[in-house]
Parts: sequence; structure tokens; C-alpha cells
Amino acid sequence: MITPTGLYRARETPLHHTPAWFKVALLLAATVAVIMLDDPISSLGIMAACLLLLASTQPPARTTVIAMAGTLVVAALTASIHLWRGDWWRAVDVTADLVAVVALALAVAASTSMTAMLDFVSVMARPLRAVLPPETLGLMFAMMLRALPEVAEIYLESRQAARARGFDRNIRAIVYPTTTRTVGFALDLGQAIHARGIGEEGDQVDAEPETAPGTAKRSGRRSRRRDRAAS
Repeated sequence: MITPTGLYRARETPLHHTPAWFKVALLLAATVAVIMLDDPISSLGIMAACLLLLASTQPPARTTVIAMAGTLVVAALTASIHLWRGDWWRAVDVTADLVAVVALALAVAASTSMTAMLDFVSVMARPLRAVLPPETLGLMFAMMLRALPEVAEIYLESRQAARARGFDRNIRAIVYPTTTRTVGFALDLGQAIHARGIGEEGDQVDAEPETAPGTAKRSGRRSRRRDRAAS
């Protein structure tokens, strides 16, 4: 099974056999740690550990390289601001923190199937059962994961089309097609969900108590009639 992000592959690695809740907790803990620590040495150590953990999951090379390349571009832009101010210590710290968090997030995505992640979301949503069914929240999470790569692909196609027409510097030539196609994708997804009857189970459950009293009354009348006939 491959997730919509294109990272997950079934492997026999320690992180693949680790429960989803532990990996999510590890990601949250690492994120908090890199934010709280203001030491480039510690940040570089955490970054190295996260990169090694990512490599241990044996992720697909192309998708991982693209994700890390984008991260390095953002990190370089952020670091350049601090370097311009003469704060190279902070530049190293910010760059290492960003690379570490993204690498660990990719490691979690590469080692966790969609089924395991949705089960984790449904379990975490059980305290909200009175407000929102856990299955619905899991569906919303799956739709979000499905929409993110789709919107990114739409944006890349719109940018390539604008570049082919010589409008690569025109923001409107990229934003308008991207917005229009994204709305169309959302409408198609909503129609597919409605056609499968997803989300209508709650209405059926709510309707059952209304019909149950009437059914009970009719059953009671039939029982009394049978008793009279027998007597």
C-alpha cells in the first residue's frame, strides 16, 4: 500500500514495526525539543539522528530527495537572513532544526501505512465521540492527506502551463487555474463521497428511534388481538 504522499513502502525495519502512536509522539517530542533548545550543537546532533532514522526506513529516493531539496531551499533562505544580520550561530541552529523536523516527519510517513494512521486518528478522536464520530474525523484526515499532493500537482501543472505560454512571471496565470481546478477537485470528491453514502449513517441512526415506538405499538396491538382470539 502506498500513501497519497507516495512515501510509504512495506519494509522490514524497526520503525515500520513501531506503533503509529509512538512515532507521532516521537515527532511531537522532537519538534518541541528543537524549538526549546537554542544550541546549534544539540540541533546538529538531533538533525543527524533524524536523517539516520529516515535512511533506516528505506524511503523512495525520488520523493525523499524532492522533499528534502525543498526543505533545504527554505532553510537556506531562512539562514541567509540570520547571516545577513551576522548571527551565524542562529543560522546553523534554525537550519538544523528545520531539516531535523522534516526528516523525522518523512521517516514517520515512510514507515506508517494509511490504515495505521487512520486507526490512530480514530482512537485519538474517541473522547470527541459526542461531538464528532471518530470515523468521520478519520475520513476528514484521509481526505486532507489525499488533497495535499493533489493540490501540489495542480499547482505544478498550472505553473508549467503558464511557463509554456510565456507567463511564468504572471501570478494570476498560475493562481487562477490552480484555484479553479482545486475547487473542481473538491466538488468531485464531495460527489464521490455522497454517491457512496458516506456520512449518512448518522441520519439513519437518528431516524431509528422515531420509527421504533410506532413499531412497538403495532406489535403490542397484534399481541393483544392474538390473546383475545385465543381466549
